[in-house]
Amino acid sequence: MSMTLIILAAAAATHVVSVDRPGAPVQAQYSARTDIETRTIGPHTPNRTDSRRCQWTATVVVERRLGDNAAPARTVSNDRRISGSEAGPCAQVRGLIERRIAGRADTIRAHLVEVAERDRTTMLAELNAVSPVATN
Repeated sequence: MSMTLIILAAAAATHVVSVDRPGAPVQAQYSARTDIETRTIGPHTPNRTDSRRCQWTATVVVERRLGDNAAPARTVSNDRRISGSEAGPCAQVRGLIERRIAGRADTIRAHLVEVAERDRTTMLAELNAVSPVATN
């Protein structure tokens, strides 16, 4: 049995970068969320101790939105993973998994800032492709 949970990170998991452009500066807002996949493993036999476990993996997805919030977001990173295993079926330990992820908020925030720094060159190239700067 597999269950997918999506946990949206709190407001602390956003990072805003301002880029000076001719005409007007452009703001890029980076946000992180965790997509969690779970899988219950192990036997469940009536009249015996439950030996099921929940294996989970959280993928940290970083999205960039340029300008106003009407612009579509673009995924710029989904390469960071956090994983664990908890005793019991996944449906019963959902809250525990969410707390484990929340306990890693500093790691997620640091990854978010790192991705924003790595993305700067790509973002500038995309902005230049959309609105090239005229040269005389």
